[in-house]
Parts: sequence; C-alpha cells; structure tokens
Amino acid sequence: MVHVRMVVFLFSLGAGVPAHAGSLTAQIFNADRQPLPDAAVYLMPEEAGVPPVPGDYEIEQKNKTFIPFVTVLPAGSKVMFTNRDGSGHQIYSFSPAKNFQLPLSEQASTGAVSFDRPGLVTLGCNIHDWMAAYIYIVATPYFAKSDAAGTAVIENLPDGGYTVHVAHPGMKPATALTRRIHVTSGAGASEAFSVELKPEYFWRPAPRTDEEAY
Repeated sequence: MVHVRMVVFLFSLGAGVPAHAGSLTAQIFNADRQPLPDAAVYLMPEEAGVPPVPGDYEIEQKNKTFIPFVTVLPAGSKVMFTNRDGSGHQIYSFSPAKNFQLPLSEQASTGAVSFDRPGLVTLGCNIHDWMAAYIYIVATPYFAKSDAAGTAVIENLPDGGYTVHVAHPGMKPATALTRRIHVTSGAGASEAFSVELKPEYFWRPAPRTDEEAY
C-alpha cells in the first residue's frame, strides 16, 4: 500500500519512458508570495497520452484529523481509511466526483473506497465536524502535490505539449489556474503559480480543544 503522506508523488513510467525524459518543477505561492503546500499539480498531454495507473492509498484519522490533508491520486485508485484514534469516526463525502458514507466505526480500518471519476472530493466526519480533507482525482499519470516549500516536481515526462493544472482547497470559487507548456526530453521546465485563497476557516476548520473534542 502506498502511504501517501510520506511522499510527494513522482510517477515513473518505467520502460515506457524515453531515457532522457523531461520534468516540470512547479513553485506554488499564495497571494503574499509565501510558499503554499498542499496544492495539486497535474499535467494533461495535448496528444493522446498514457492513461492513469490506479494505486492503493491510505488516509488516516489521527488526533481527530485527516492525514494527509490533501491527496492527489489517479482515477481508478482505492483509498483505505485507517482509524488511529480508537474512537468512532463516520467519514462521508457529498461531492459529485464521489458520494459515499462509511459506517460509524472505532476499528482500525473502515474499508477501501474506489475513486473512479475525476474531480475534487471533500471529506468530512459526522462525529467531529471540524475534520476536513480533500482528494483530487486526476485522469493522468503526471501529477504531484506541493510540499512545505511550495514545490511540486513531476518527472519522466515524454516530449510534447501539456496543460498544467493547479488546484488547492482554499482557492476562491470560479478560480482556475492552467498554463500551456512544452516539455523537451532531457530538459527541466520550471513554472511559478500564485494562488488567491479564501480565509482559512472556510476550508481548514480549526480543531476543537481536548475539552471540547469528543
């Protein structure tokens, strides 16, 4: 199982990629030019490309928080929701890309859920209403998530044109960040993006104190 909170995903196509494939380094900032972590960055090839390769992922509930806060995964992947708290959680999503609700459980694992339709999934918990997390489902094998320094790296890109998409849970409504780039084998492309965010309480609710939590 891929433990997604430990890595920024760097997809390798193995033998199907030219020996001198290209790469993209994306630097993501907020409107104040501070590095922005947890941004989804993915590339859509202009020519018919390699389809996404589904994988197995894990999202934990620990200290009444979802970990990781943002997950980027290819369409068709499965996510195991693992409870590290020893207290009940009831995970749900009303998002068009995936509408589901898991039974209330105190067990370590609440089962795997398939995510087949590209789009954004917002997770919540019926027991702890401040818990929130986000899953970006992408129809491409070329994706990454920005780290604490606001950097996302996508490697092993075949030569050609791509549209870069950048998304973040805090982006203002009707905001889309896209840009066309051309990748040359053996070379690295670099792009910088500025994301205008809503107030944080809209997309990352503050957790309760120990006395208020239940």
